[in-house]
Amino acid sequence: MAVTYNRKRPVIKSRYLKVSLLLIVAIAGFGWLLNGWMTKPQSATTPLISIEPSKHNELDQLFAMAVGHMQQGEYELAVNLWHQITLINPAIPEVKVNMGFSLFELGRFETARDFFISAMQQNDFQANAYYGLAITSEKMGDLEGALGAMKSYIHLAQNEEDQHFIRKARSALWEWESQLESKRGE
Repeated sequence: MAVTYNRKRPVIKSRYLKVSLLLIVAIAGFGWLLNGWMTKPQSATTPLISIEPSKHNELDQLFAMAVGHMQQGEYELAVNLWHQITLINPAIPEVKVNMGFSLFELGRFETARDFFISAMQQNDFQANAYYGLAITSEKMGDLEGALGAMKSYIHLAQNEEDQHFIRKARSALWEWESQLESKRGE
């Protein structure tokens, strides 16, 4: 009588072991890649769009001209220049803030508010955008919104050059809080 030995069983176990190990390695590799992708550090500001050096000089010139028009009270001309700059590079929150202030001076409060909010969305730490939003909200009759935005401005604006505006902001806070208290008392 001949005894037969079944060699398939060890081969099958060996295949299952190899496939299992390969599967574990694949899952671990995928997990490592997914972890790297999910934990990338978030930047606080939107990166500037790469532009040609000639466009950079053009931006500087347009920015200086727009600021000059604002300083001279020529807000409509400034708005046109801010718009041109935005078309060249929309990732500069300072342009949106200045556009907001120009529109504020023209009495276009809703559009100004939208530009201030857009600048804050690009850079949470853009203090001037909060100041602009506060004074715009006041003009639109939203004193509670104005209070919140101005408190954020005071929190963010800690430079020596901001001290004059911080005093004005604190004065505005006191005035708005008094107005809200008197409205609540009625």
